Amino acid sequence: MLNIPAEHNAVEDLLHSPLGVLVLARCIIEVSGTPPDMPFADRLGSYPAEDIARCLQTLSTREGSLDSFDRLSADRLSELIAQCEGDFTPYWDGYHQQAEVLLTFGASLRPFATHLLQAVGTARWFDDLDRTRQEWISSELAAPEASAFHPDLLPYGAGITKPRGALWTSTTVGKNSSGWLYSLRWGETRRELPYQRWRLEVLPTARVYEVHGPRAWQALCLTYPTPSRLAYPIDQSADLIEPNWQAVAQDWDGVHLSTGGLLTTERVRWGEPGAQTHLYGWDAESTVWLRWVFGRIERLPDGG
Repeated sequence: MLNIPAEHNAVEDLLHSPLGVLVLARCIIEVSGTPPDMPFADRLGSYPAEDIARCLQTLSTREGSLDSFDRLSADRLSELIAQCEGDFTPYWDGYHQQAEVLLTFGASLRPFATHLLQAVGTARWFDDLDRTRQEWISSELAAPEASAFHPDLLPYGAGITKPRGALWTSTTVGKNSSGWLYSLRWGETRRELPYQRWRLEVLPTARVYEVHGPRAWQALCLTYPTPSRLAYPIDQSADLIEPNWQAVAQDWDGVHLSTGGLLTTERVRWGEPGAQTHLYGWDAESTVWLRWVFGRIERLPDGG
């Protein structure tokens, strides 16, 4: 069985993730205002590296109080994360320059990162799966059921580190939203309204592997390794490995990526040459289910 490593400094992990730094910058802008002459700051991830650098340099000179980020609800933070995910795409030619700038300026935003991770709205970012608040979203009215669940556990390919076909849930945030709901509204795979929402109660016996940071993801990949099919969008490398989902399913029913795990692991290369790992294409706090392990199913109000 897999030896799950303990995660360490969440602030350091956040600042070593381009997506994490971008979300931090958006949060600073949200609570302290848009920098002068930078009307683009609310879509920061879609702009060239030099504009991002100019904005981050301005933000690094600001002062933040310990409670400044308490103005951001968990709901609003989920929406900001989805917006950043949608804007900051590795399929753009300037992505690597953007990522380099974000990592370069990350250290200058360290005090803000510390305050953000102590805020009320981020209190559950690194929590284990909440088995009572899992949402499944569909474009059809048909309820999810065990007889219709036929997972395809072959690699997705193209550097997207998830199985071809599985059931995905995301944790309810607030009353009527979830990370997936905001991702469908703001992300690259946008869908038309309305979104059919269902709550799935996860059985107590379900075996769920937790990913709260890059070390846990690396441990999963090293225990159940398979070469990445295309390594990573744009930048290819024969050194990268990803999970063999058929092997993972022998020991685990689901893999949960927490919000903190998303912000510190998505698109982050980790490990030594020859066995580097990365996570890409999960888009939101979510759980991939490799086996049907649900009890009660409840129809929720439409999302959007």
